Amino acid sequence: MKRSLLYILIVVVLAGYLGTLIARDPGYVLVTYQDYSLQTSLWVMLGLIAVFSLGVYVLLRLWRLFMRSGRMVQGWREDRRENRATKLSRKGFTLLAEGEFDRARKFLDSGTRGDSSDGINYLAAARAANDIGDSESRETYLRLAEESDHNLGKARAVVAAELALMRGDADGALAAMESVKFNAHVALLTRRALLRKGDWREILKRLPELKKAGAAEGLEKEAAILGLAHWKDDNGALNELFKSLSSETRQDPAVISAYTLNLSDRSHAEPVLRAAIRNSWQPELVALYGLADEKTLPNRIKQAEKWLKQHADDAALQYCIGCLHLFSGEINLAKEALNLSQELGFEDAKTKLAEAHAAAGDYQRAYDFLCTSTK
Repeated sequence: MKRSLLYILIVVVLAGYLGTLIARDPGYVLVTYQDYSLQTSLWVMLGLIAVFSLGVYVLLRLWRLFMRSGRMVQGWREDRRENRATKLSRKGFTLLAEGEFDRARKFLDSGTRGDSSDGINYLAAARAANDIGDSESRETYLRLAEESDHNLGKARAVVAAELALMRGDADGALAAMESVKFNAHVALLTRRALLRKGDWREILKRLPELKKAGAAEGLEKEAAILGLAHWKDDNGALNELFKSLSSETRQDPAVISAYTLNLSDRSHAEPVLRAAIRNSWQPELVALYGLADEKTLPNRIKQAEKWLKQHADDAALQYCIGCLHLFSGEINLAKEALNLSQELGFEDAKTKLAEAHAAAGDYQRAYDFLCTSTK
């Protein structure tokens, strides 16, 4: 309040002093230009100059304000468009997560901004198009994603591979990731694609790089089982493939089972089964030891009887002995062992008991065992 009064006092004093100067001597100004002339007092001229200067200043300020307001309006429009695009994109991602794929694609399309940020929308739209079976739109969105942002090349490839696996296209997934540098996720996608394709040769070929990426656990086993089934009855190829496997995989019961069951000459399996059983007593391998051949039958019977001293109540071993006696023609001994195996809970013994009774000519009993084994 005191400062305002001070300003007013200063203005009044200056105005009074200026009025005194004007009254004492108004001055004289003459301005001529060709046939025109202007005569006025000095103070009026100074006032005109001040008014003119003020007018120019006001016009410049108005012009700057006008220019700034244009930029402000433009910025406001851009912010509004950005907010709208963000809301549409968010809605599109939400619908995609909810499984509303057709609606999600429309919102994601509407949420594009016309810049590099559109790439993420296009990748999501590609997922939506894939889920509704629109392959043409899917490929278009994938292309637009990389065109909008060249840094999305790897992301585009990974998404393309994921979508290919979703529709069961293992070849398409592998082709999409062909030039992509491995990381844990890409390695897992590659593993899934190889297993879906069932290409056991390619799996074994790429096993080192998948191991390096931490995605090879159990993979050699899967490939081995596929390969062993592929070479069914080709004993040379089966032996070669089996020997090429790692020691850990060769000791896996499922791999040994696949190797044994696909051999036409099961004499090759006898030492493998015997070594595996000695290393670790496993009922499924003991049962397989009973699938005999002429060459190794005496050795198998002798070995099984040795095991019997320590595993007399083992259902799988009784089944094994029953199978061996059945193969050798000792029907009564076979029925005795197989009956004990059945009593100990080995279900497969019923089928072999049916064979034993059929071999003995008791077809009714054989039929009864077959009926109970299929229940």
